[in-house]
Amino acid sequence: MSTIDQEAVRWLVRNSGNAMGSAEREAFDAWFAADIRHKGAYARAAAIQNALSRATVQESLRPRREQLEIEWAGASWNQASSRRAFLRFGAMAAGVAVIATASVFSMLPDDAQVVTAKGEFRKVQLADHSVATVNSGSGIEVSLTRSARDITLRRGEAWFDVARDKSKPFTVAAGDVRARAVGTAFGVRRFANGAEVMVTEGSVEVWSSDGAARKYLLAAGDSAFVPSGGAKITVKRQPEEIERKLAWREGKVIFVNQTLDEAVADFNRYSLRKIVVMDPRLGSKTLVGQYPIDAPEVFAKDVSLFLEVPLVITADRIMIGEDRRAGARI
Repeated sequence: MSTIDQEAVRWLVRNSGNAMGSAEREAFDAWFAADIRHKGAYARAAAIQNALSRATVQESLRPRREQLEIEWAGASWNQASSRRAFLRFGAMAAGVAVIATASVFSMLPDDAQVVTAKGEFRKVQLADHSVATVNSGSGIEVSLTRSARDITLRRGEAWFDVARDKSKPFTVAAGDVRARAVGTAFGVRRFANGAEVMVTEGSVEVWSSDGAARKYLLAAGDSAFVPSGGAKITVKRQPEEIERKLAWREGKVIFVNQTLDEAVADFNRYSLRKIVVMDPRLGSKTLVGQYPIDAPEVFAKDVSLFLEVPLVITADRIMIGEDRRAGARI
């Protein structure tokens, strides 16, 4: 391997880990622009990593049905095991070993689309050196020109680590919602009635494109829900909550006093095996925990033990509790 190729691999590894500070980012930009051979070497390294990642990304997310069928055949739980489960469930707030979800890292041209299926994640390098990490069941469109960097979030969620370039604003559109940054890092999640913007580094300007609501400047640790149609923008200072909501980038879901309904909705964003809460009265129970994204059955088992309710796992569903029409039990 040539010296240039070795340098490209080292830069790719640093970029992939989201660990580059501003000084190192500037050094990378200088290296990238210094020689056309550097650009080619970096593209080759990204292509190789892309191919390797594609070989493993779905395997780690695939439900292990045979294992579950053996584990749950004839299972029964007593009072003592329920109490032990409660302790383990509560202890997860302090941190547990997590299986990181594999991501695909590739380089995009100036105009491109990235679409992920349910349970799939992709990390892509844009032509301006920015990085987009695209969540499960999401889609973005990229358009880079000499004067602007425009991203359209068609559905779902993405996080952007924006390369500094004051001459080319970096704008994300999610329906009527707009978020603009120069050099920063932020996430955008689209909903039917608007979008949530979460800033992890630098500052981001948010507004509604119809002009009815004024613009807000968000700093790192701020989040804002920007409704469609120009309604009032709600801004909150919540760095810990932002970190929790963006834990999907590390292959985790984290709950800090979220309700069971909220936790199930989070898991169902990723899992091909849908979790269903059979008894509506369980939905308001609050939980504390941390799980790998690809472990919905482990989460459901803990909830079953913690709340002392039945659990049924089939090929396509995980059912927590009893249907109230059959006699609810909490």
